[in-house]
Amino acid sequence: MNERSGYDVVIIGAGVIGLAVALQLRRAGVTDVLVVERNASPGMGSTSRANGGVRAQFSSAVNIAFSRFSIARLAELDDMTRGLVGLRRIGYLFLTGTAVGANALRRAYELQRSLGVAVDWLSVDEVAGLAPYVDTRGRGAATFGTEDGIIDPHGVVSALWRQARELGVAFAFDTEVTGLEHSAQRVTVRTTHGVIEAGHVVNAAGPSAREAAKLAGLELPVTSRRRNLACTEGVPGAREAIPMSVDLDTGVLIRREGAGFLIGYSSPDEPPGFDTTFDPTFLDDVAQRIGRRFSFLEGVAINPRKCWAGLYPETADHHAIIDAPATCPRFLQCAGFGGHGIMHSLAAGEAVAELVRDGRCSTFDLHPLRLGRFDDGDLAVETAVL
Repeated sequence: MNERSGYDVVIIGAGVIGLAVALQLRRAGVTDVLVVERNASPGMGSTSRANGGVRAQFSSAVNIAFSRFSIARLAELDDMTRGLVGLRRIGYLFLTGTAVGANALRRAYELQRSLGVAVDWLSVDEVAGLAPYVDTRGRGAATFGTEDGIIDPHGVVSALWRQARELGVAFAFDTEVTGLEHSAQRVTVRTTHGVIEAGHVVNAAGPSAREAAKLAGLELPVTSRRRNLACTEGVPGAREAIPMSVDLDTGVLIRREGAGFLIGYSSPDEPPGFDTTFDPTFLDDVAQRIGRRFSFLEGVAINPRKCWAGLYPETADHHAIIDAPATCPRFLQCAGFGGHGIMHSLAAGEAVAELVRDGRCSTFDLHPLRLGRFDDGDLAVETAVL
């Protein structure tokens, strides 16, 4: 624990969200910032297990705004750190073969275009030219986001951590928050290594955000679920670079990873929990679905050394929560990003920084992300969830 006992802001969690919040707070002129992390180093939780995709192809205005802001800042950070972020704009290709899927994709496409997203509506021939490995039989619609792509999650953590430390952010690793006592003026943070007084506390604990909120007597509607990823063995003759390709009808996505392909699929039947061991039934689920669009992978072996799982901290409407409840206004919640943490990280940091510094957020409309929407029943569900 740092020798000091008081900070302007204490952040719980040193994953990508906590790091981005810390960095944006310092950039906004907030002087004394401390990040408390129970692991030995930053980014060891869900961030380390991320797929690495970044995209602006969402179906809600706030998620699109968060993506565009964060991807632009990640590009700047990539330049500042000489490629440490690993940003590659390979694009995202969304595919559907149903009328319902095509209608939903069209609505999202029109919203994205109206908000300035670089996305194209593709013909069958254009899909074949861009992604000849895709089975286009029965394909009803496709969109391609030219500025979407992938990053290196470990590189993002390293870049954010480096920038935050250079700006004077303090870190307390191997330290767990055990209690929170709040008043109108401050929050007392009890940890395994002492007590800290803070002007504000930010809950950026990712999959553990619900448990962190309970320390202050707050019920946070964030539920964690396991998500699996697997990599194939090498595929001779495959294109070196392809778009992140998503079959919306089955939920299967693929991209290149080394000599092979990374495969993702989120089972809707996965129960809540914190288990991050790879689920072997994932391979059966994928085997039943991958032939619909990506039949060239049906006979390719999976590399058992490159299968892993992480956690999605999700909300009922697949939007994050960025808000301070009326019962504890100095305890800001910044959680529930699902699988969108990295691609929304710096926007989340900017929003929190403005809330702390100005008492309001001017860059984004945070109304859809308020905590009270669950009690109000005012949920607008994000449908572009992978």
